[in-house]
Amino acid sequence: MTTSDGTVQGRTQTFGSAPRNRAFTVVLLGDGFTAAQQTDFNTACKDFVNALTATAPYDELAPAINIWRVNVTSTDSGADDPAGAGSTGATARTYFDSTFGANGIRRLLVCNNSTVLQTAAAQVPVFSAAIVVVNSTVYGGSGGSVGTYSLASGATEIAIHEAGHTAYGLADEYPYYAGGNETGHDHHPAGEPSEPNVTLNTDRTTLKWGWAVAANTALPTMSNPNCATVDSRPSTVPTGTVGTFEGAHYYHCGAHRPEYTCKMPELGVPFCRVCRQVIWNRIGPLATLPARDRTPISVVARYPEHLDVFAAAADGRTMSNWWDATGGWAGWFQLGIT
Repeated sequence: MTTSDGTVQGRTQTFGSAPRNRAFTVVLLGDGFTAAQQTDFNTACKDFVNALTATAPYDELAPAINIWRVNVTSTDSGADDPAGAGSTGATARTYFDSTFGANGIRRLLVCNNSTVLQTAAAQVPVFSAAIVVVNSTVYGGSGGSVGTYSLASGATEIAIHEAGHTAYGLADEYPYYAGGNETGHDHHPAGEPSEPNVTLNTDRTTLKWGWAVAANTALPTMSNPNCATVDSRPSTVPTGTVGTFEGAHYYHCGAHRPEYTCKMPELGVPFCRVCRQVIWNRIGPLATLPARDRTPISVVARYPEHLDVFAAAADGRTMSNWWDATGGWAGWFQLGIT
């Protein structure tokens, strides 16, 4: 229940060789693993590394990624599972106080974020994302300032999804909040969401991911014909089509996601093109990466102290960066289509 219910054992780097000051650094911390179960935590961390580095775009970004594990013992195994529909009512004495059932949803697994962040910073001072691995087979996870995931079936998929929230501010693209038949989630309230992968806007000229939408793709691409529930129809367009698909951000109607499916609403599928680009934009500038095939790069020195770099990928995306003597590299920006 508190830090008196366990001990921080230490840290181990499990993946990566990027310079620590120029790396995307993930810290995995264990909760609900007793002293005798630390090998189980180590195995879970290895599984996470294998899954993450096999998932696009992380497979290309691996040279810029470091992953550490922080072994923490807990007095008890598992996590709190407060009494409710389908729950066990269990109480576990764990270091980070991981608990299922936040907001009345059993799968919503939370912990003491402050303790997690303090522990991560003490063990790995330069970290990008902290994720807690919870020793329970009950399905659950969450994202925010700290990510969590349990060791339920498909654990690594849960982890990669939750890291999308914690590391990049990606939104849930679920078209429901608690299953699909809940009240109060028929229509998204007014106000454009801040997250990069959901929108209320279907105007091609101002759409936040308009750069990825083909000229012949209709907007909206799919509209929900019955806002009282989730639109469960199959996609009306080919897989990989980027457009605006109604049903996202926990609402049946009003909010749109970029593709029919993506890892942010559904586990076991790839990230959509927009989410992949968000991840790439965050990690790509941190280290020198292997050049993509057929990627022309041009450099323009406008002034002796200023350098512009332009890159066009094989898929038509263009990016630019600039450097000057006072500010250094600015980071890739101005995505578009050539």
